[in-house]
Amino acid sequence: MASSTTSPAAVALEAHVIRSVARRAGFPAGAGGHFTSGGSEANYTAMLCALTQAHAGFAIDGARAFAGPPVFYVSKECHGSWVKIAHQAGIGRAAPRLVATDGKGRLSLTSLEQAITEDLASGCVPFLLVASAGTSNAGMLDPLEACADVAARHRLWYHVDAAWGGAMIASERLRGVLKGLERADSATIDAHKWFATTMGCGMFLVRDPAALTVTFQVAASYMPSHEQSRDPYMNTVQWSRRFLGLRLFLSLAAAGWAGHAAHIERAVAQTAWIRKELERRGWRIVNDSPFALLNAVPPAALGNPRTVVARVLASGRAWVSVARFEERDVIRICITHGETSDKDLTILVATLNDSG
Repeated sequence: MASSTTSPAAVALEAHVIRSVARRAGFPAGAGGHFTSGGSEANYTAMLCALTQAHAGFAIDGARAFAGPPVFYVSKECHGSWVKIAHQAGIGRAAPRLVATDGKGRLSLTSLEQAITEDLASGCVPFLLVASAGTSNAGMLDPLEACADVAARHRLWYHVDAAWGGAMIASERLRGVLKGLERADSATIDAHKWFATTMGCGMFLVRDPAALTVTFQVAASYMPSHEQSRDPYMNTVQWSRRFLGLRLFLSLAAAGWAGHAAHIERAVAQTAWIRKELERRGWRIVNDSPFALLNAVPPAALGNPRTVVARVLASGRAWVSVARFEERDVIRICITHGETSDKDLTILVATLNDSG
């Protein structure tokens, strides 16, 4: 899938799905984007768009076009792809400013403003602000509205990395927690996470599709089509790729937004049940996520998080992982599968509390 001439139906169908998702996210009419191999590619796309918007010379001269080192801002709890992306884009691993959190896993606005002020004073060039809507370890939500205000005030490209939590737009009852997403210049949502399609199927949404045209324009005489606004090879990081959007199209065609909403709401309710049962047994839940993700600390009698996780995995009865949240080890419990049953939850809680 590279051009609208060779793959007309596929290109049209993917554009239809992307427009539908963008509308659901609150983006304005005319917003666009495309499917990606995953969240890392979508985030990389956002960075290239942001750099190109920040300085027209970036497309030709790269980072040398800037008067000082280009830098961007993202929470220290962000997905690790952002550090790799900075390296990949040629601005270096020193470019990301990993902003401190508020002690509860959310980006600190005070620390953000301080970092921007210090960078401007030292001759750096801020160009991008990233807010997370569902951090990987803890499912935390950065202050989206306030981040939008900061980005507007400093004229930064505003990107929301909602790779995991973005699927909550499906639920009319719960989508309000993502207020501020609609103000982003771009967003990442992974269909292969909470939208439950198979790997890998990510999405990049952009308020103004012209940003993609400016960033990825290219000429190739051997290509059978040169429609800048329609041909994926002229608007994306990749050239030719698989027909990724078919997966989400079929899922939405079969279940609709209502079906996906039921899936999301059920996972949130199941997570609430696990939380109640663990707290009743003396566990501490240390994150306050609106998504289906818990960070739990076991009672001392059961051992530390790493010991408990090793015991659970060795049992073969359930799967959890060790994660870091606000500089401490926690047990990460995440529900995304639509067939997770109440019996599965009971087995998980029992296994977590089995002292061996």
